[in-house]
Amino acid sequence: MDSQTTTAQELRREAIRRRLAGEPRCNICDDLERSPSWFSKWWGEYQNHPQLDFADRSRAPHTSPQQTSEKLTKTIVSIRRALEAAATLETRYGLIGPRAIQTQLEILHLEPPSRTTIQRILQAHGLTHPIGAGNDSAYYPWLEAWGVNAIHATDIITKHIRGGEKIENLHTIDHYSHAAFLSQGPDKSSATTNAHLIATWSKLGLPQIQQFDNEDGFRGGHRHPRVIGQVVRLCLFCGIEVVFTPIYAAKRNHQIETFHSIWNQAFWTRHEFRNRADVQAESPLFERWYHNVYRPPALHGKTPAQMRRGASIVCLDRGLRQLIPQGRLPITAGLIHVMRKVETTGEISLLNETWDIGRKWIGEYVRATINTADQRLTFWHKPDAESQWRLLKTRSFRLKESVHPVLPAFRRNCPRCREYLPC
Repeated sequence: MDSQTTTAQELRREAIRRRLAGEPRCNICDDLERSPSWFSKWWGEYQNHPQLDFADRSRAPHTSPQQTSEKLTKTIVSIRRALEAAATLETRYGLIGPRAIQTQLEILHLEPPSRTTIQRILQAHGLTHPIGAGNDSAYYPWLEAWGVNAIHATDIITKHIRGGEKIENLHTIDHYSHAAFLSQGPDKSSATTNAHLIATWSKLGLPQIQQFDNEDGFRGGHRHPRVIGQVVRLCLFCGIEVVFTPIYAAKRNHQIETFHSIWNQAFWTRHEFRNRADVQAESPLFERWYHNVYRPPALHGKTPAQMRRGASIVCLDRGLRQLIPQGRLPITAGLIHVMRKVETTGEISLLNETWDIGRKWIGEYVRATINTADQRLTFWHKPDAESQWRLLKTRSFRLKESVHPVLPAFRRNCPRCREYLPC
């Protein structure tokens, strides 16, 4: 017997590797000089807990010279089918693609092939689910998160339960750490969204910038000009700047859209939910996997939980929550940024009004920034990643309501915000 399998832990790993590769149990037991009951015990442990560490895990990858390409292919197929079957609590939620399979191979101390190789193997066995993406030629001035809770993005994805019940799934993601907060509501109203944001900020912490798309519930409706809705008012009251992405441009909110995709693949499509209460009961299992096991590609091997360790976080604690007025919120001094693509008329629309930018800027993305304290509207353009923002125009933006100052408890200095979004 090879000296590399002299420890109990390595014997267990070797047995599981060989079984996944298709070798009969009796041959494995004879070769490793172990009883069928020993094998059954550890095979059962692995099936119930695919991330089983087999104790005293060494971080150095271990490969067996006896493993052939054919055996590794069988192992990859077996792992994919086990993840897709979702037969245990450990596998009920989570991803099933090449990155997840690489993780499982590493747990077994097998050197994983590239994700491209794994994808080819899955395609050859009819186990793939392809997706697509789109492009845009105009330069878009992306916001880059400089730290934990620099930028949060919130969006709603609507799902229907068999039988007709509609569930509004509210998701918020921290751009820097990819940490997320989820809640489920009966509608898309501003009250439901504000309840979600308050719960999010209590758990993840208060962001410097809060990003939304142009959902009516976020922006305050589509009827009244210069409308500042209750969701925006809550952000301003808590000292948070607001950013709206361009209209009909989901890819400009790609971080939260990517999270929707992960959530849909790893959670929603893997269980048949009975009602909203069932979704709420199961969601913590997904959240635990997402924060502590899943490693988003942008985090270079780290989990969201690891990215947040040691970060300075200001949470919306009970004392701060009690400062938020009940009922209709006032307009508070702050900044509202609206990203728009200039139409063929040379105009953009924001908060139910049309503003002329100039035909020179047709097809370009511009940023409109409303300063509620000064009641001023400024228009900015950034031609490429290396250039600075250029001020195009300044206009008056009078509001019918009085503007309140930010309470001292919510005041925060954010020089990095001005670096990225000068106004």
